[in-house]
Amino acid sequence: MLTNLRMNDVFSHYQRRIAAQQRLRGYFSSANIQNYVDLALGISDPAGNYSAAEHGLGPQVLSNSRPDSVFALARDLDALSDSNHVPDTIYRANLPYLRISLGSEMAMMLRPEAFWVGNVRTVYSHLLLKHHGNQTLADEELRLYREPDGARPSQMEYRIWRDIYLALESSLREISRMGHEEAQRQNAQSGTELFIWADTICSHLYEKHV
Repeated sequence: MLTNLRMNDVFSHYQRRIAAQQRLRGYFSSANIQNYVDLALGISDPAGNYSAAEHGLGPQVLSNSRPDSVFALARDLDALSDSNHVPDTIYRANLPYLRISLGSEMAMMLRPEAFWVGNVRTVYSHLLLKHHGNQTLADEELRLYREPDGARPSQMEYRIWRDIYLALESSLREISRMGHEEAQRQNAQSGTELFIWADTICSHLYEKHV
């Protein structure tokens, strides 16, 4: 499943993510709200939140919510002891344009040892693993999660994404393990932060697909 990836490129991408994560953690720890929010929403650097940057959601979030509201969500996510509560914490914050994909990436970039990203890229990779590398089957099932905004009631949208988010953990752990093996085969370095490493691999798998 990973043999077509250039693992040196994947590792370089991972290093950019780690650098962004370290800056984010520094801004968060010092309560530098504006710098934290600008990076956590992918505004000052897409590597801070690809889910937000890819669709230009950062400015839309801040057009509807104050930076301190986004920072308050970050504090709530950072305080969680159980990753199962990530979707509900994001949903209860009720910040327009800040849904599970964007919020879960905020969570991972705060605590990459505990939380993971639930977005189209990780879902596609999860489905690819589930279907034993069959891209057609993975893409057909992915359409369930790619309904246009407003096509489903918000409660249904939340339940669908909550359930798939919670199902991702074991797949991302397996993808991380596979990534270490493939990197070793290619004499490349691999990442030590499990879920950032897995997320980076998923990004490259998805880019190869599209």
